[in-house]
Amino acid sequence: MTTLDPDVRAAKHRVRPERPSEPRRVVISDPQAVRALAHQARMEALDELFSSGRSRTATELASRSNLTPSAMSYHLRALERFGLVERAASAGDARERRWKATGEQLVIQPLGGSQAGIMAYTDMQLSQYRELLASEIDFRSQVRAAGEPGPEQPYKAQGSMVLDSEAEEEFMERIFDLVREFELRSAEVEDGQADARRVHYLLSAFPDRGHQAGSSAVTEVPPEV
Repeated sequence: MTTLDPDVRAAKHRVRPERPSEPRRVVISDPQAVRALAHQARMEALDELFSSGRSRTATELASRSNLTPSAMSYHLRALERFGLVERAASAGDARERRWKATGEQLVIQPLGGSQAGIMAYTDMQLSQYRELLASEIDFRSQVRAAGEPGPEQPYKAQGSMVLDSEAEEEFMERIFDLVREFELRSAEVEDGQADARRVHYLLSAFPDRGHQAGSSAVTEVPPEV
């Protein structure tokens, strides 16, 4: 998981079910490092290494980005310089170097709030998400055109709620607790498991700064698409 705020899971003293164990965080505070991440191949490599918790070779990571292994090795060495990935023990064939993440959760918080660095990284994430969303829309269109049953869950849900400060904080805590629970389950999936596949998600929740809170108690939930 990658977040833009290391304090997003700060807890209040409320009674709640036991929370999943806290992940080992890798915090990026150097604006130059944040800008260096704004590259699709590097983001995809970090996503794989941090989400899987396993080591991968440059060849394995390159196959996800349509790059050559040598090009991916270049990007991995750049990520290594910023302390995001590290060399891992070889498994079987020692001729090709393996890489792993240096933690379990990547946190982006540039010193001084470097807006340019954050926006460059966020724009790259959103671009990647748009490509994934377009691919899913195309897939569902083809399935429906063929008269076959498609996925039942919506591929996108968006809405708003009017919450007081306590409810807002609890909402965020419970969402990220759920993510952490399933990340732990994801780490238990065996490589090559027949019924396993990567599922992408994008979470973002923040107050509406442009309107007075409480002006209208309306919750919008778009229809399934």
